[in-house]
Amino acid sequence: MPRFVQVAETVDLKDSVRTGRARAARPQPARNLLVHDTVLMTAFAQDPIVMDAQLGPLFAQIAVPAERLQRGPRGHRFHVVDVGVGTNLASPPVVLTDGDPWSYSDRWDTEHRPADPAQLVDDAEFRAQNLFAVAAHTLALYEQHLGRPIPWYSGYPQLYLVPRARVEANAFYSREHNAVLFGWLPPIGERPSLYTALSYDVIAHEVSHAILDGLRPRYTEPGLADQLAFHEALADIVALLSVFSLKDVARRLLDDGNGKIKFETDAEAIRNPDQELGRQQLAEGRAAELKASPLARLAEQIGGRRAKPAAAEGATPGRYPALRRSVDLPASTAWLTDPAFDEPHRRAEILVAAFLQTMVSMWAARLDPLRVDPDGVDVARVAEEGIKSAQHLLGMVLRALDYLPPVELEFADVIDAVLTADTRLAADDEHGYRDKLSAAFASFGIVPPSHQMVDEDGVAAPTPDKAQANGKAPYKADPDAKAKVGIRYEHLNLAALRTSPEEIYQFIWNNAGALQIDVRLTTRVERVLGSTRAGPDGLILTETIADYIQVIHTTAANLPPGIEAPEGFPDDAPIELLGGGVLVFDQFGRFRLHQRKPVLDIERQNRRLKYLFEHGILDRDGGLGTSDGQGDKRRFALLHDDTDMDEQ
Repeated sequence: MPRFVQVAETVDLKDSVRTGRARAARPQPARNLLVHDTVLMTAFAQDPIVMDAQLGPLFAQIAVPAERLQRGPRGHRFHVVDVGVGTNLASPPVVLTDGDPWSYSDRWDTEHRPADPAQLVDDAEFRAQNLFAVAAHTLALYEQHLGRPIPWYSGYPQLYLVPRARVEANAFYSREHNAVLFGWLPPIGERPSLYTALSYDVIAHEVSHAILDGLRPRYTEPGLADQLAFHEALADIVALLSVFSLKDVARRLLDDGNGKIKFETDAEAIRNPDQELGRQQLAEGRAAELKASPLARLAEQIGGRRAKPAAAEGATPGRYPALRRSVDLPASTAWLTDPAFDEPHRRAEILVAAFLQTMVSMWAARLDPLRVDPDGVDVARVAEEGIKSAQHLLGMVLRALDYLPPVELEFADVIDAVLTADTRLAADDEHGYRDKLSAAFASFGIVPPSHQMVDEDGVAAPTPDKAQANGKAPYKADPDAKAKVGIRYEHLNLAALRTSPEEIYQFIWNNAGALQIDVRLTTRVERVLGSTRAGPDGLILTETIADYIQVIHTTAANLPPGIEAPEGFPDDAPIELLGGGVLVFDQFGRFRLHQRKPVLDIERQNRRLKYLFEHGILDRDGGLGTSDGQGDKRRFALLHDDTDMDEQ
């Protein structure tokens, strides 16, 4: 049984009962969860130190899926457990209902919360609601775009959220505890208390790690640098783009008090005699200015607390020194050969920059029809177009997760999956979003691979790899699996195909030649999932998605032809090679798409082994590819071990 279950069951509930009675004395509008799809919970929409021109810290009423709430708060997917640092003792669980667990009322809405935000920062009950609301909202976004519930890696129904787990300005997801552990710092001098459980960015980021670990658990296994960096990149992208969905947040952050936003580059662009160049200049200038918005900053309170009093080298200048501002990263291919970008956080900024630079480009283009007055553009309309751009791009990112390979992820696979998933759901690209995203990725030297994704009806396998065409294939083709035109469906049960790994394997077995999957190698179907999604034009897409992997366990001396162990690696040391793919079927059980990551890809496997060896990523017996030697218990904690920050 996980540790936090035991802790929670030993809590004295008397204080919580008294709190519930006190709260019941306040008249609140009744919310019946049986008839409402969501309830609104007040939470910080940005870090507490981020304020607008008039109203102070930014709060939002976040839409949270309606359900029966136990004290904690505890729903069917999340359980907040406030465990004291070093004592392993839990504070009384927070009650968010008024006697009836199906009836929630917001105790911290505009009419009832204290005027001084500092009172909320140190209010353990508000922290519990803030943490629960943002976590539940984040999970709902993923499930909305993927069209199904998402399991946690542990297999347990609930993920634990611990608001005061560590005394540090950090937070991380822990497989060991099936929990997200949030750090905090007491007040020091003039600096107030800091709780990472109050940061929208941090909560959304860490819960995203837990979600991706449930979706793609093998992304933490030893691989090329892109794979672990994607964990960080996705978490940042979701944190930055999802905040746009919160009511009035974008408008309040953009409004300096007069209801207008003035782009300094507009006047010169409008005066350009070449109308087309002027419009291009207008969009580029606005995109550059939108990058400076607080909406593109991540984790300001941690950045501010960790930064030195004087501007530290590499720190983001300005009022709120964010932890990261990836949107400012200049487009270049230099990172491909820069060892600094082997570190996951740094490498992740490449993906985040590509997506965010696309987002501001989309945003600026949508502003073109808006009226420009002498004092600027209506800030509400600017915010509205930003919300549309962010929501569309976030949907593109999240829908692509099912189309990513289950192992051996590389950045090229990301743009490939995003473009494929979006095309299948929205064939028309009216605003050219896919072109903008492709151009942004290409500016960083990332282009879709030429052969992995197969999405033509009736075609199962791509053009043979160059290495194989030159006679350098590791093994001769299976003589019992001849490639033929078309796919065979004999003896398949459609109902079983939607749920059964065994039925999917039979499909692979029957079509091994056409799919170019060598079933002489160890092959296992790891999951079969259903998905129903709605596109922007109302198209409903129902699919069955099946992941399979292939594994070769061998030694350095017995690697397949063409795959070479790194120089200096012992001949008798173990090596594990991974490959796999995703098969997609439509609602009629017809094969539609094959995302391939061949286990016998000579070029990729040689790059992978060289990278792992040069970076000392070995298992405890000195083997390559089986483990990083750290184990699941420490992997995510190490991922968030920042060495460039000040000790507090």
